[in-house]
Order: sequence, then structure tokens, then C-alpha cells
Amino acid sequence: MKDGLQVTGARSGEDSSLHRCAEVFDTLEAVLLEEQQALLDRDPEVLLAVAERKRGLLLELQRIAGSLTDLPQAAPALRQRLESTFERCRQLNQVNGGVVAASRGATEKALALLRGQDVPLALYDNHGDTRAAGGSRSLAQA
Repeated sequence: MKDGLQVTGARSGEDSSLHRCAEVFDTLEAVLLEEQQALLDRDPEVLLAVAERKRGLLLELQRIAGSLTDLPQAAPALRQRLESTFERCRQLNQVNGGVVAASRGATEKALALLRGQDVPLALYDNHGDTRAAGGSRSLAQA
């Protein structure tokens, strides 16, 4: 019976760490949504504050990441919560990265125009890849 108590105690400690991971992921999801809105609003002050909060959450996740090795043995509801929140965070982060890349590209083009540099337009070729406008093609590909 003593062994059973130790296993139960160990299990609740593992679940506690996983619950903390779930809380951090929930908070991270909310911060990523704030980041997305700040990116769309182009609000640098909010972006800086959000970036600092995101950094703190990521540092905490690094600290407690070892507990995620217990995820396969976690209660199904907790496991599902963690997996779905992680997936939403991954998707939000990917979208936010796309917004940053698009904004950066637009800024670089605007700066090039202000400098008087030619700005090549990206066009799609017959393989769906982008290429700069003005490239030559044979008439057979037209």
C-alpha cells in the first residue's frame, strides 16, 4: 500500500507540473492574440510590452518543459487540453510571423523606393514559384 501512495503522490506531482504547463500555454495563447492585434494595429508600444510578456512565458516554459515528457501518461482531458492549446499557439505564432514578414517586406520596398532604387515585382512562374519581373522567357512558355 505504501508503494501505491508513493505512485499516487508522484502522479499528482507530475499532473501539477502539466497543469502549470497548460496554464502557461493558455496565457501564451492570449498573449499571441494580443500580439496579433498589436501587429495589425501597428502599435509598437503594445508590441514591446507583449514581446516582454511572451519572453517571460517562454522562459517559464523552458524551465518546466521537462514535465512534458509525462504527457503520454497524463489524464486524457489534460493531455487533450495541452495538445490543442499548443496547436493553437503554434498556428497563432505562424500567422503572426507571416504578418511580421509581410510588414517587413512592405517596409523594405518603401525604403527602396525612397532611396530611388528599382523595386522588382515578384510574379509567379508556371511552377508557382516567385521570380522578379523582367526576367526573360521563351515564347513556348508564355
